Amino acid sequence: MNLSCLLCYQASPTPVCHWCEDDMFFFEPSLHGSNLLQFGPVAGHVKHSHYDALSVLGLHTWPMSSLVHQLKFTHSLTAGKVLSNWFVHKKRQCTLSVPHVLLPVPISAWRLATRHYNQATLLCESISRELDIPINPSWAKRKGLSVQHHLSKTARAENASRVFALSEQCLDNEIRAQNRTDKRDFTVAIVDDVLTTGVTVNTLSKRLKQRYPKIRIQVWAAAFTPPPKSSLLQKG
Repeated sequence: MNLSCLLCYQASPTPVCHWCEDDMFFFEPSLHGSNLLQFGPVAGHVKHSHYDALSVLGLHTWPMSSLVHQLKFTHSLTAGKVLSNWFVHKKRQCTLSVPHVLLPVPISAWRLATRHYNQATLLCESISRELDIPINPSWAKRKGLSVQHHLSKTARAENASRVFALSEQCLDNEIRAQNRTDKRDFTVAIVDDVLTTGVTVNTLSKRLKQRYPKIRIQVWAAAFTPPPKSSLLQKG
C-alpha cells in the first residue's frame, strides 16, 4: 500500500515523513526538564497555581499545529495516533511519577455531538494502551457552547470557572481502590491537546484539589502555544 505524509503529501512509509518530523520542536527531558513548570519560557506563560507538574510533547507551531488541526477539525484519527505515539516515546524518558489515572479535558455535549469524539479522550486512549494507565472519561463535565480560543486570559479564567464542574463520583472509586493496594500519593494526569494559557487545566485542577486536597496533579498536553515573542520561537 502506498502511503503519503500527512503534512507534505510526499511518499512515506510512515504517517509523517522523517523530513517533517525533523522540523518539529519537541520538548526534551534532558534539555528542558521533565517538569516544564520548572522551565521559564513555558512556566512564565501558563497559569499553574493548582497543578504540580507539566509535560508537553512540543510547540503548537507548524508542522505540529497541522497535526493538531487535523485531529480536531478533519477527524484524522491517524494524526491523533501519531501525536500520542510521540508523546509515549517522550514519556519513557521522563522522570515524573506514573499517574494512577488519565483524565481527558471534557468538551461540551454540543461539541461532542458535532465532532463525534473528544480529541483529548482519543489521546488518552492511545496513551493508556501503551503505558497501561486507566482512563476516567466521566470525571468532569463542560456546560454550554462557548469556545475559548478567541478569549483573553482574563476572559478565559472567568469562562472556565462557569463552564467546568466535577462529576458526582469523579475520582471516588479510583482513590478507594488505590488506598487498598497502593500507598503512593494518588496522582492524576489531566490530558489535553493544546495548552495556551493554562487556564482550563488550572481551573479543573483547582476543582480537584478542593474535593481531594491530598492528590497530586500532572498536566499532559500534545502542544504548547508560545506567545509571539517567546524565546522558544527563536530556538525552534
